[in-house]
Amino acid sequence: MAGSSRLTHPLRLWITPGIGSLEEAILCSLSYADIFDYPLTLAQLHRYLIGFRASPQDVAVTLHRIAGVASRHGYYTLSHRACLVPLRMRRERTAVLMWSRALRYGNAIARLPFVRMVALTGALPMHNVEPGDDYDYLIVAAPGHVWLSRLLIVMLIVKPAARCGDVVCPNYILSEDTLTLRERDLFHAHELAQMVPLDGYSVYERLRHSNSWADDFLPNAGGPPLTMPLPAGSCRPGRRILESVLRIAAGAWLERHEMDRLRRTINPTDGCQEVELSPDRCKGHTDAHGQGTFEAFAARLRGRE
Repeated sequence: MAGSSRLTHPLRLWITPGIGSLEEAILCSLSYADIFDYPLTLAQLHRYLIGFRASPQDVAVTLHRIAGVASRHGYYTLSHRACLVPLRMRRERTAVLMWSRALRYGNAIARLPFVRMVALTGALPMHNVEPGDDYDYLIVAAPGHVWLSRLLIVMLIVKPAARCGDVVCPNYILSEDTLTLRERDLFHAHELAQMVPLDGYSVYERLRHSNSWADDFLPNAGGPPLTMPLPAGSCRPGRRILESVLRIAAGAWLERHEMDRLRRTINPTDGCQEVELSPDRCKGHTDAHGQGTFEAFAARLRGRE
């Protein structure tokens, strides 16, 4: 990647999108995917091209004149990492087996009171999973009911799934009136672009519109990566009645109680910047995955200088 001063400063690229050439954008994108041991198809390389708007045809033509890129069975990776292609193919087969349960858990969450949107996140939307991996979801809840929604999800979905050997993680819950993410970096742009909405498509569209900054990082990644048949969750019979009953029976006290209880369990001041427990959002990324991804990305960029 010689010739680009921007790429010698990974932090700048991480928080400030824009790359000077298509060749550099391709190499950066393959380097990002390499963090997850994940070769890309041509369609994925175009969709997740970092900081550079280009057509699929331009990406295809440019790929063939870049040194250091390998192609195998329709997958592209850094040349010294072509050995990852069989791994990706095996993980895709695992993902196919997990999808039916991912949809079932997502639709079950969507039927609960106060849930306005459910999206599958993490590795499964990319078909990059091992047996036993988590089912990760981003959920949007009705204003004022983030924590009651989380309690219902844990009691009615997460714990029964655990008894079946599945790990369901509602690890990001947002209030419908605060859809703009506070984090604006390459990692969260990828999270937005990779998520697959399972319910509440109109809310999903508002979420993407409220975070249009992500388009600067991934300018070719508009809309969801997959189109799913979406039920009309807001029109389900009886849900409004049940929500009214719960508002009266639970009220603001239970919201505050649940938030304070989790704060006692997960202290967001313990050095992890990826935990946020507030009235309008519950983000429980205690493993600091975003920071770890940045460090791995920086190491790969510096290794290519």
